[in-house]
Amino acid sequence: MAILLLSYKDQDYTVRDFSELSGLSIGFISKFSNLLRQAGFLENQRQMKLKRSGDLLDVIRDIYFFEKNSLRSYYTDSSPEETIKKIKKIGREKQYALTRMAGATQVAPFVRFQLVDFYVSSENEFAFWKDSLQLVDVEISGNINMIIPSDPRIMNITQNIKGIQVVCNIQLYLDLYKYPARGREQSEYLREKVLKI
Repeated sequence: MAILLLSYKDQDYTVRDFSELSGLSIGFISKFSNLLRQAGFLENQRQMKLKRSGDLLDVIRDIYFFEKNSLRSYYTDSSPEETIKKIKKIGREKQYALTRMAGATQVAPFVRFQLVDFYVSSENEFAFWKDSLQLVDVEISGNINMIIPSDPRIMNITQNIKGIQVVCNIQLYLDLYKYPARGREQSEYLREKVLKI
């Protein structure tokens, strides 16, 4: 919920409005907003108006673990750029979202990358993407990862950039921050240039 709240930080929502936006119950949103208010992250007013959004992002970032997601790795002969073009073409009727370096290169390119990571909605999607992209199974690690999100709401707040689906910028920042291959550098660039919080 905090990721969604940060994604819409410049808009004012009531508990009811935010419940409709998030798909979470009014009771849950009410309790969560009270906790945020007590912690000093929400203004004392009817609307869920964020304050100290940068501090809230830091808290979420520090407790977020990408490893909670389920990941399956494959190999492709295609370059990362070619792979993304194929995903864009094939994925017109599918739900997916680029993340990590592949997502960052669409939003705020800064670091070169060799690995393409993208979320899919369920394990049932693996076979479709594997066949469509002509991927090869690997035992340890490949150069393309399909990820099932631990929180399915990740797939509900994606952005379309030139026809390519990418996770929201807050999620992208979180996925990048602890990524070992220059992820922190890329995440801080994204935060400075795009998130600005």
